Amino acid sequence: MTISPPKTSTGSTGSSYDIAVIGAGPGGYVAAIRAAQMGARVLVIEKDELGGTCLNWGCIPTKAFLSDVKPLRRIKISSVYEGKEGLSLNLKKMVNRKNEVVSTMVDGIAILFKSNHIHRVRGVASFLDSKTIGVAQDGKQETYTAKGIIIATGSTAGTIPALNIDGRKVLSTNDILTIPKIPRDLVIIGGGAIGIQFATIFNALGTEVTVVEMLPKILATEDDEVIRRLQRVLEGDGITILTDVEVPGGRPKGNKVEIEFQEKSGGKSQLRAEKVLIAAARTPCTEGLGLETIGCRMDGSFIEVNARMETNVDGVYAVGDVIGKMMFAHAASAEGVIAVENIMGKSRQIDYRRIPTCIYTLPEIASVGMREREARESGLDFRIGRFPYRASGKAVAMGEPEGFVKIIADTESGEILGVHILGENAADLIGECVLAMNLEAAIEDLADVVKAHPTFSEAIAEAALDWSRISIHQPRKKIPRQGTS
Repeated sequence: MTISPPKTSTGSTGSSYDIAVIGAGPGGYVAAIRAAQMGARVLVIEKDELGGTCLNWGCIPTKAFLSDVKPLRRIKISSVYEGKEGLSLNLKKMVNRKNEVVSTMVDGIAILFKSNHIHRVRGVASFLDSKTIGVAQDGKQETYTAKGIIIATGSTAGTIPALNIDGRKVLSTNDILTIPKIPRDLVIIGGGAIGIQFATIFNALGTEVTVVEMLPKILATEDDEVIRRLQRVLEGDGITILTDVEVPGGRPKGNKVEIEFQEKSGGKSQLRAEKVLIAAARTPCTEGLGLETIGCRMDGSFIEVNARMETNVDGVYAVGDVIGKMMFAHAASAEGVIAVENIMGKSRQIDYRRIPTCIYTLPEIASVGMREREARESGLDFRIGRFPYRASGKAVAMGEPEGFVKIIADTESGEILGVHILGENAADLIGECVLAMNLEAAIEDLADVVKAHPTFSEAIAEAALDWSRISIHQPRKKIPRQGTS
């Protein structure tokens, strides 16, 4: 289905639109803006605040927290500051600043909607048919029609059967962002990106943190070398990490929560903590959408789409967490743009191999493309170039020597297969690697780029040089046999 864009956008607030977007998170609001840019009459339906989970309860609030705790962490480990014993952080002010940041960003989206003549309706949406949406609010229902509809309803915080979230002792990832007091000890159930991020935040605040993960390793989707190194850093900072364990039960006991956990080997133990954070896998928000009414095909609990972001229902698309591909805000935004451009007559497909993963731990993780284990399992002939942050003048001077850059490239052609960065500014550095891969640059091209000194970005060029075993700022290595690192 293709919509021919009109010559100008009317900004109509009537009941019929070219494109309706359900959800105003990073997938939905970006899709809406792109649609308006292309001349479509756009409706956005959102039951809560603009910006979705990312802006209100996820990406932005946690980055505000991280920005506040990083100086505290650095001062505590630095040898140049005196009188650090009484240094502390005012949690109330920290939460208030986070709220101000969120409010500013929400207002910014409202301004973008206004400038692009996007009509926003507050309420709960459900399909009446594949072209008609009912929106319920305050006991009333309005009906809207659209030629193309994009589902961008996102996901909600995960739960586990063993513990009921009460918002006081057992917290969701939303609850912990408004916590009134820094807990003395905190157990985090879930060792994925969200759980480990909160572990580093509260560890920096002085909380005794324990992470419980049912899988054999934390951050299981990342490169094994990165996981091993980060776990050593976290444990060196005092975070306890328990893997291969399940939580069959738990209950409040006095002013603590008592948690049972069972190792896969059969051993059983207990933990007691002032607070417990449930950081389990997030659940897609599809309930009440009426997907069964239009016969929308599902992939488990997620909406099934193809590479054009199309569902099996003509004119209905889905993007973001609700499709369960890459549950990151930037992936949702990219999916939203692709969905809109396909509705408007272009032909676009998503390539997840070129979308980076960013995990905002201390230090950060960023990656794009293949993990080393994937390259090996695929039988590819490759070499690896590495460069440690400890050999970077900028990293050492800034007191951030922990981490490395790792580049996997085809032995014969030099095609960049994957890049993995652990360290300060990793999420910013990965962008130039994604660009190189998009332009089909060889690893030698990365090595040829002259970087300013001193910068973290020099580590990428040095890792690329190391692939050819000519890194300037590392001891000389022998060129390995093909297919090895």
